[in-house]
Amino acid sequence: MYSFIYNELSATNKRDQLNFQFNFDIAGNTVSLFGKEQSNGTETFLGLKYAQYVKGDIEASYHHDLGRSRRTTLAGHIFAGLGIPYGNSETLPFVKQYFSGGPSSVRAFPIRSLGPGTYQPQPGEYSYFDQAGNINLEANLEYRFPIISILKGAAFVDAGNVWLLEDNISLPGGKFTSDFLNEMGVGTGIGLRVDVQGFVLRFDLAAPLKRPAEEWAFEYKDWVLNFAIGYPF
Repeated sequence: MYSFIYNELSATNKRDQLNFQFNFDIAGNTVSLFGKEQSNGTETFLGLKYAQYVKGDIEASYHHDLGRSRRTTLAGHIFAGLGIPYGNSETLPFVKQYFSGGPSSVRAFPIRSLGPGTYQPQPGEYSYFDQAGNINLEANLEYRFPIISILKGAAFVDAGNVWLLEDNISLPGGKFTSDFLNEMGVGTGIGLRVDVQGFVLRFDLAAPLKRPAEEWAFEYKDWVLNFAIGYPF
C-alpha cells in the first residue's frame, strides 16, 4: 500500500488549512506467481485462496477560520474511492470494501446502512455484511463554534453512498449509474464536543434529508445519535 499525505491542520498560524491524502493499494500479483490452480478455476497459495485487487482513494478536507481566535471554523470534506477485483477475485476482501453511514460518514444513517446504490434490505433482514461496495463518494460540510470552556458545538450536512461496479442479483439497485447524484443519502444535524487539549469526545445527532433515489424530506422523527472520539475530519 502506498500513501501520500499533505497536512496543514497543525499550522495554527494559518487561517486556511488543507489536509489531502491519496492511498493506492494493489495485492496478489507476487503471490500469483506461485499459485496453484484448483479444479474450480481459482488459485491457492499454501492451500489458501488469495485475493487480487487494485484500490485507490482520495480524501481532502479544508478548514477556514471565521474568527481571529480560531475558535469558529467552517470545515469541508470530500472522499472518493474505487476498488477493482480481478484475476483470482470476484469481489474485494471484506476489510477492503467501502461502506457508508456512521459517526465519521453520513451521520443521519446508522453505520453500514446506506446502499449499495438504491438497495434496501427487507424489514427485519440482517444485512450488515452486504451493504458495502467498491465505489464510495462522500461530502461533508460542518460549522464549528465554541459554547463554553471545553464544550463546543457544530451544525453539519453530510451526503454519500456506496455502489457496485457490476450488477448483483442479491443486491438489486446496487450498480453505479449516471444517476448516482440522485442516489446519494443526505442528512443534517447538530453536535456537541468535549475538547480537552485535543482529546475530543464527540456526540452528533442527525436526521435524514434525502434517502437514495427518494424525494427530499426532513425526517425529523428519525434521529440517529452518534458517539465517537476525535473530529470526523
